[in-house]
Amino acid sequence: MKQFLILCSSVCLVLASCQTSEAPEKETGKKTEKSKGLEKTPVSLTEDNNAKLITGTYAIIAGKGEDTSTSSISYAFYEDNGNLSIWQQAINNFIKKSLYRPEGSPVSKDPLTVKMIEKSMNEFKRYANRHKSEFEMTYSMTDDYVIDDQHKEFVTVIQVTSSYDGGAHGMYGTGYFQFDKRTGKELTLKDFVTDMKEFNRIAEKYFKKSQGIPTNVSVGSKDYSFDFWFENDQFACNDNFCFDGKSMHFMYMPYEITNYAEGTIEFSIPMNKIEHLLKLH
Repeated sequence: MKQFLILCSSVCLVLASCQTSEAPEKETGKKTEKSKGLEKTPVSLTEDNNAKLITGTYAIIAGKGEDTSTSSISYAFYEDNGNLSIWQQAINNFIKKSLYRPEGSPVSKDPLTVKMIEKSMNEFKRYANRHKSEFEMTYSMTDDYVIDDQHKEFVTVIQVTSSYDGGAHGMYGTGYFQFDKRTGKELTLKDFVTDMKEFNRIAEKYFKKSQGIPTNVSVGSKDYSFDFWFENDQFACNDNFCFDGKSMHFMYMPYEITNYAEGTIEFSIPMNKIEHLLKLH
């Protein structure tokens, strides 16, 4: 799921709705420079070791005539000065692996750069144009990355994504990826929680409330308007979560626990209900 991919920088970002034509363009705020389709925002410094945080947007248009689509990436990564911290390097590698590349092509061993991002997007443009069909929309993709490094022990990378590569509809979603600041390891929910059984028991109450499910009804019940696909009809949180200060927020992608028409499924748990079960937060 997270590979698909993956909003929260103190608060969670709002998810794009189901795509029916071309990929939606992202609002990126005031721009300071444009060059050959590349929009750049100023470079800022992190407090960790003065590594530059590079942010900006690059967009391409694929297709011809009236049937075109815009694809874009709003990126955030650390300039590799040869002295990145282990977690900064882990984030750069994660974003680099997430970039589009032709099927069968290995992930580049070179440091992540704006030029590498440009190249990836233009390779996708060639791919989209080669697969243009009169029976389908032009292929498209958007990726927005945000880095939230406010936590002491871990950092969160947020990836908001949408894509269309054939078929009846596109896919979309938000992925939250946690990285340990000490080791650079990508963390899962089990790395944060001391007692998963008790955590899921509490979380289920808030999940049911968000979906209008009576407390005495199983999440797998077919007697109501909902139809969720949890294994053995037992509720379980996934690894797609973030912290927004007052709560812990979870998101399930389309098709993950119910049908596509229901879109993404989200719910939040107040921090004061689960803080005693958290090792990290």
